[in-house]
Amino acid sequence: MVSLKSEGVEVGVPLGGIGAGKVEISNKGKMINLTVANNWSSPIKEMMGYHVFILPDDSEPFFLQSELIFLDLNKLAIPLEYEGLYPFAFIKGSKNNVKAELEAFSALIPGDLTDSALPAIGVSVRVSGSKSGLIALSVSNITGISKIGRYNEALKNGIRMRNSKANDLDPYNGETVLISPSPKIIVKQYNFHVNRGLEKTLNLHRLIENEAPWRELIERKVPDSDEGESSGTYYWPAGMLVSEYSENTETRFVFAWYFNKPWVYYPYKHYYSNYFSSAKEVADFFLDNFDRLRDGTRRWQEDLIDPSLPHWLRDAVINSTYILSSSTWLDEKGRFGILEGTQVGPMLSTIGGVCYETGSLPVVIMFPELERSTIKQFIANMRDDGYIPHDLGTYSLDMPSDGTTAPPKWKDTNTTFVLLVYRYYLRTGDLDFLRTVYPYLRKAMEWIISKDRDGDGLPEDEGSTDQGFDCVPIEGVCSYISSVYIASLEAMVKVSEILGDKESLSYYSGKLEKARESFLKLYDGKKFVPWTGKPDHHNAVFSPQVFGEWWAHLLGLEDIVDREKVSSALDEIYRVNGHASKYCTPNIAKEGEKLDDLDSQLTSSWPRLVFSNSALGLWLGKEEWLEIAKKEWDNLVSKGLMWNQPSLIHGHDGEPDRPFLDHYIGSAAPWSFTYKYALKKVLEKSKK
Repeated sequence: MVSLKSEGVEVGVPLGGIGAGKVEISNKGKMINLTVANNWSSPIKEMMGYHVFILPDDSEPFFLQSELIFLDLNKLAIPLEYEGLYPFAFIKGSKNNVKAELEAFSALIPGDLTDSALPAIGVSVRVSGSKSGLIALSVSNITGISKIGRYNEALKNGIRMRNSKANDLDPYNGETVLISPSPKIIVKQYNFHVNRGLEKTLNLHRLIENEAPWRELIERKVPDSDEGESSGTYYWPAGMLVSEYSENTETRFVFAWYFNKPWVYYPYKHYYSNYFSSAKEVADFFLDNFDRLRDGTRRWQEDLIDPSLPHWLRDAVINSTYILSSSTWLDEKGRFGILEGTQVGPMLSTIGGVCYETGSLPVVIMFPELERSTIKQFIANMRDDGYIPHDLGTYSLDMPSDGTTAPPKWKDTNTTFVLLVYRYYLRTGDLDFLRTVYPYLRKAMEWIISKDRDGDGLPEDEGSTDQGFDCVPIEGVCSYISSVYIASLEAMVKVSEILGDKESLSYYSGKLEKARESFLKLYDGKKFVPWTGKPDHHNAVFSPQVFGEWWAHLLGLEDIVDREKVSSALDEIYRVNGHASKYCTPNIAKEGEKLDDLDSQLTSSWPRLVFSNSALGLWLGKEEWLEIAKKEWDNLVSKGLMWNQPSLIHGHDGEPDRPFLDHYIGSAAPWSFTYKYALKKVLEKSKK
């Protein structure tokens, strides 16, 4: 687990079902960065009024939070200890030897997409050092883009929050529900804001929270409940559930949401709407299945993570899976996508450049039907000339683009598509699907083969930022593009062999032989040169020069060229790039030179590429590559970026670009270390 204190930067584990939006319970005990209302690109920074309050019968009360915005009750905040192991968040705090432990989680159960797409989180609180008392959990009403019209309703075991004035064009038009098995007190509605007159009298010019309900609880009174809709900006409905506890027993709550109105950015409904019609139905289902959902979610952390990996790396793999909650779309038709970046660069399912191919590693293992969905969408959007788009669309699954810098079209999308299809086949053994998509594979392959303009057997970049390194005008034959091209030819050889297409088998085998011969010409005795044309690369060491070998090992293909040369190239990357920065491993580096004339996209690191190369090094018996992976991971943790990994880390200070491509699509790249282990486990299970 990643362990944190409540001091310093505020971060939290993203919690929420696949494609359902998420909340984060932070290391300060707050609910932050909510994207439950189709607002991936504009998160609600904080759920104002969210509290967990411990009121022992035999000791002093306290909030399980380190920061509060009351006038007087701030003294009831306490320091916290926080641990995150996606999709679980754990908070501990104590006062006068009374200790409270909170666990929050969302469901993620391999093979069970319905449960794994639930728009809800479960919360349990356990108190020790006190024989009995009360636990209160409160939330505020966030429905409707305006506060006007918000109101709360009392349920038998909780509260439902709605907005009567929200229209059908409002993405916040929906409902939230908070329930508990047997609450002692339900305060269905009170105003989160402090009394207006008091605020004006004190002239504080800042938000102050209404502490009256909490004072009444402390005095062992039942707080009053309001009625009616909000009609002004200073009335913000909040609600509270209060349950009794006894020492060392678990008190449970469920917070669920249901925002299913299509709107201009995301004109779809959610997958969860196929099975539930309201947040109340979701919450009841979650509460009724609390133990099963929690146990099933814990199981994949034990079953799919290679136990031979060091403890820190197992934690890194598990926590890197967070994008399934923070960055996924799953519509009512089952169409799936991963946002490249949720707030900056919200393109769905970007391929090439070590993006979807690494981000979807846990997807193809746990939910291969989602991988199939993405592949089918790319096929449906293949251009007439055979080009596979760079993404499925910005804010959309229906507006695919040719690339951020296109035209010209990129040189790493088609090869990546071919490899994704073969990876899916190896996971599922779905021969019918492979046979169905085979014509599209051949067409995609012909497009990239046609980009070999000089007949040397390798496609050329056009010098117009036409690949994943889209800030660098690379010209000529590029070792990254070429190595992945070779891996895709290897995959086509395998596919044509599986399908008994002897003519294509001979054709792709010939292309593969020629490509390997030309690729070897890039080898300078230690490494493969970055590219053959402009800009000047100073004969530096290029980290993705053998990225095709990552694909080859992942898919059980032959080495892209002889192992000795691949091994030497990795040794150079480790020796030069791996020691060029104390924070990370830059994409390009040279001993004794700063390479200031090259774009920061090169002189900084891509964490996803670092983890992929590190896994490749470990596969080849190079234990030292664990040092490289650990340095990258430790830097992310130190910056509070482990659940919001960026696309790029600067080598000089270990910081991302600001603003950066947040919650980056390739964050799950640490799964490279456990992919083969996990694949073996799921295939063995499927045979039973």
